[in-house]
Amino acid sequence: MRVALVGWDMDAQVAGELARLGAEVVGFTRWFPDMPVHEVRDGWTLVRCPHRIGGMDRDEAGAFAIAVVREASTSGTGFASDVVHALDRRSRAAAAELASRIPGAALLASLGIAEEGLEDESGFGRRMQPRGWICDHPWVADRLRDRVPPGVAVRLALRGEVDGEAEAGRPATEEGAAGGAGPRIFVSISRRPGVSPRLAALAFDELRRSMPGLSVAVFGVGPRAELVRRALDRIGVLAGESSGSATGSAAAWGRALHAADVVGVDARRPSEDGAARLAWLAGRPVVRLSGLDRQALVRALHRAIREPGRFAEDVEAGRALALRDLEPSAVAARWLGAYLDAVAGGPAAPRVPGRAVGRGPRLAFPELRSRLALTPISPREVLASWSLRREDWEVALEWAGPEAVRSRPALRLFDVTDLSFDGRNAHSSWDVELGYGEGHRAIPVPRDGRSLAACLGLKTRSGHFHPLVHSRLCHLPREGLAPALPTRRMKVVPRRDPP
Repeated sequence: MRVALVGWDMDAQVAGELARLGAEVVGFTRWFPDMPVHEVRDGWTLVRCPHRIGGMDRDEAGAFAIAVVREASTSGTGFASDVVHALDRRSRAAAAELASRIPGAALLASLGIAEEGLEDESGFGRRMQPRGWICDHPWVADRLRDRVPPGVAVRLALRGEVDGEAEAGRPATEEGAAGGAGPRIFVSISRRPGVSPRLAALAFDELRRSMPGLSVAVFGVGPRAELVRRALDRIGVLAGESSGSATGSAAAWGRALHAADVVGVDARRPSEDGAARLAWLAGRPVVRLSGLDRQALVRALHRAIREPGRFAEDVEAGRALALRDLEPSAVAARWLGAYLDAVAGGPAAPRVPGRAVGRGPRLAFPELRSRLALTPISPREVLASWSLRREDWEVALEWAGPEAVRSRPALRLFDVTDLSFDGRNAHSSWDVELGYGEGHRAIPVPRDGRSLAACLGLKTRSGHFHPLVHSRLCHLPREGLAPALPTRRMKVVPRRDPP
């Protein structure tokens, strides 16, 4: 599997762990002075993309997208990827542009705790939408699941502890409860079938009678979480931070968890729940809410509040398990699992239609011959589009012989500015290697106002080039100001009423 990581900042440790797991990783990130553009790391390749820095976020993200596509085109490293992963918000436009040029590529995006609330302004546009999201916080993942369309997967890969007040929760002892400072419970409600709102209300009502001042903070997205909040509000134990928690922030989520004495999770396997793992990182005991009757739930919560020492060993074990999840190897494993799911069973994302090389949807009518066209986009960029007959491609592979296994389609461009081109007198020429399945590519040109010719063919590993189809000449415009047109004026005469 070939993976393209596109990020404003690159996590070298996770990228290295992905390479150790067997993925072929290419990372695209920003370039700064005195830094190499291409760098081979431990098993993976880092490509730094020079672009104009400054201005508004949207302008800078657009400049970065152009730089990523340019470097991927000139180096040939980014147009054969199976997965394109946008690591942050500013890189989503670049990842979408790169994925739209790779037929069959799966686009994924990360949403971090620092970017919470920005999932609606994804920056992908209409050309490409992600097949899946990877979140680093359980509350961010829950809110995102409520916004994405059906069929888009949302996975959790913890990247750090909870943001917010990292104050150690006070132990709920008999003296503390009697003094008026009642115990606090943090409850995380999932969308899956679990504890019922009526059972939760009965259990916490019984617990309130023996623990005056009990307060419960309920966080969760969906109708079940709202029903639990309403039921606890009726009996007077709902904490103030739970009001409006469906639209709350991850910082409020973290503050409520750190202030709690016990954390209840609506999961049959707390070891696989993100809220439980962050609770263990904060040193809080965890109680399973689902799968228990009312009496068993009351006893479990009562023991966790009154006898916190009995859960000390469990908390240490859970903390060790959660710390292992934060290691780069565990994060890379979860990313790779998301990549495999997206490639194997993800829904097809809408993309710009284009013809394919060697495979893809069949045309409505057969091609009589192979075609190649160059279209100017800007003074320094040209769009190459092509279609190849299967018979021509098979002839080229037969010509390559034993080298056909390692051969690739390539585009050879010729600079023929101010020349009567005869095929051998070009100023210069260069090759752009293509990926199987491509039908078009935007190619940058070093100088403006050039005249170009192109040839599409098969290039072997030893450097031999077998031409298949040629294009007509393409003349790029020169850079400069728009021509000043003569000014036209119109005289307006007021209307005269008839006498």
